[in-house]
Amino acid sequence: MRLQTDPSCFSITAFLADQVALVSRQEKLPPGAALLRLQELSHTPEGRATLMRLIESAAEREQNADEAAKISAICRELSAWGYGGFVSGPRHESHRAAA
Repeated sequence: MRLQTDPSCFSITAFLADQVALVSRQEKLPPGAALLRLQELSHTPEGRATLMRLIESAAEREQNADEAAKISAICRELSAWGYGGFVSGPRHESHRAAA
């Protein structure tokens, strides 16, 4: 199934539907389970980082230039929402303790 995101025009409906489609493809889940997985990943910084890696992996494997542009637009939007900023390791742990 082709992705719905239009890189030149943001649509929250297409954005969310495409995230579900990408999680479904990457983790080989039916759409309902992919939606639940997407919700689960969205709850923690670690999960959001996992989601970004999952979608970036889909972009790396995409052969169709139009689909790759759609995935890139999804990655840019997720990054703008703060999904790309997770840092693991001691620095993250000390930041968590300070918060």
